[in-house]
Amino acid sequence: MKVIHVMGRFAASGTERQLAGMLVAAARTGQWEPTLCVLRAGEPYAQEMAAAGIPLVEYDASDADPRRLTALRRTLTSGDYDVVHSSLYGANALTRLSLLGPSRPPVVVSERRVEDWRSRPARLVDRALKPVTDMWIGNSPDVADFVVRVHGAPRSRVHVIRNGIDERIFRPGSHPRPERSGPVRIGSVGRLIPVKGFDVLIEAARSLVPDLHVEFVVVGEGAEREALERQALGLPITFPGGLHDPAQVADFLRTLDVFVLPSRSEGLPNVVLEAAACGLPVVATRAPGIEGAAADAVLVDPDDAPALAAALRDQVLHPVPARPLGVQSFEAVARAHRDVYAAAAARRS
Repeated sequence: MKVIHVMGRFAASGTERQLAGMLVAAARTGQWEPTLCVLRAGEPYAQEMAAAGIPLVEYDASDADPRRLTALRRTLTSGDYDVVHSSLYGANALTRLSLLGPSRPPVVVSERRVEDWRSRPARLVDRALKPVTDMWIGNSPDVADFVVRVHGAPRSRVHVIRNGIDERIFRPGSHPRPERSGPVRIGSVGRLIPVKGFDVLIEAARSLVPDLHVEFVVVGEGAEREALERQALGLPITFPGGLHDPAQVADFLRTLDVFVLPSRSEGLPNVVLEAAACGLPVVATRAPGIEGAAADAVLVDPDDAPALAAALRDQVLHPVPARPLGVQSFEAVARAHRDVYAAAAARRS
């Protein structure tokens, strides 16, 4: 089976890292022959996938250039692929628009988080393109409910496949953690965008710094970086940039004493699973998708800086390591996707 996977961009963020892990596992185990299709050329992480042996298709045209839609249709209907699988709103919309018409390959669409803020026109697009969709995938029950609610998808065609992690990489350190003489290190990983809630973390940090010896490190890139750095002036908070390699992320996590994720919304956050697999105490929000990620994680309501500060204070003074829930390998994730692809193909036959 040949499957082409369509993404709008391919930065080294959560969805892309999940897809990369699955494609490498699928190719290595012979479950299907993957091709990665990225709608914007020159993404460094996509080039890493190509260097790893995953065939790559890219488009140089801008978002507004209609030739990109034509080129995408030409690629997807070439007869080279048995299934088309797109992920995230932009790629999902463009992929299905390019395949309008009576003759098309089976189409699988993935949603990765609960986006209840999605505009009414965007929701209308999702519903209008339902006839061009054979199966949907969400990475948590909350996301599956979102797909049914927003896309109008039949529940019987919506599949839940939880994220995978590589437990060879994400594991506790091989040596006992040394007694720390400096500040307690609290950290997070995520795109620097409003939905991740790092502005709330900064306000929580402001109330902790006067009486706790702590420092904060937020790893990631994004449009909000300058605004967050301005907000954090005078506080022991650093923004060192992004980490592309999973091993680098794991090494960073193992330098922390407490992990925090202050998101306003999620699907099933990779980094909570990864932090718990590394044996860290986890403080996160009660956002969709997070509650089922880790046992013993301390959860607070989104946008509640005082509650976040109180939970962090408790974990600094009385740390309790979290445990990941429902962890599976990328090989298992690939097998579950293969079953969905087979069901989509059967529906079109």
